[in-house]
Amino acid sequence: MNSNIDKREMQNYLLGTLAADRRIELEERILCEPQVYEELLVVEEELIDQYLAGELSRSEQKQFENYFLITAERQENLHFRKLLKRYMDSRAQLASPGTSAAAVQPFETSAPAKKSLPFYSGPLANRPAFAFSASLVALLGIILLVWLAARHPKQPTQQIASRVTVITLAPGSLRSADTTPHVNFPPKGYDLKLELELPRPAFRKYRSQLLRESETVQTSDDLKPEAKGDQNIVPLTITREVLSPGDYHVRLSGVLDSGQDEFVDNYSFRIDRYVR
Repeated sequence: MNSNIDKREMQNYLLGTLAADRRIELEERILCEPQVYEELLVVEEELIDQYLAGELSRSEQKQFENYFLITAERQENLHFRKLLKRYMDSRAQLASPGTSAAAVQPFETSAPAKKSLPFYSGPLANRPAFAFSASLVALLGIILLVWLAARHPKQPTQQIASRVTVITLAPGSLRSADTTPHVNFPPKGYDLKLELELPRPAFRKYRSQLLRESETVQTSDDLKPEAKGDQNIVPLTITREVLSPGDYHVRLSGVLDSGQDEFVDNYSFRIDRYVR
């Protein structure tokens, strides 16, 4: 990897087992260096392939299922890579004459089929099992092509319009200039996702108020807590358009069943500079 980040560390980060100091360092690089984020996506797909191939240890499998698959996007990616694996296995099976003949032998009929598949006219085309397998492969291929086209458009400008860069914030009402987390302004096309660590998960939903120099710039309702390893967090996405260099803090409140707010804590951070 040309970013000088060990692939194993990236895997541990995705599985939620990377040490806190290295996790913070990596998240800062993901935030500031788009190429690091692109490499993380590659490692993410490799990790899914290893899971499907049964190459992960038992503890890694558990982290993969309980931590890595926390997002709907990763669950969708796993689903389609399962489909890809099934498609490639089907192609390999049909490409082996001995395997194909043996596989379809029990399904032979005494009467020849009146029509063969339009895309295959070989000696196996009249066998129902082969016809079904070939049709399945063709269908999987079409679905796969549609999925790949959606993930990798021909025009770069048509790629995912908005991505998120992630930073984890610990609670703390008072912070000095030395301890306030510094965040570079998100690159164009990126939003900022804050993971607000909870001192304790006491509410089913939360409400946040983002302030810059005592001025409210964004409010968010109906925020749901999530588990991240042993920690509970509240994810908060901030659109790039409302951000500019300066000091910010998030006022997080829990929402009671009555609809009233109960203050939880403040979270501070600083946007340092623009990144084109």
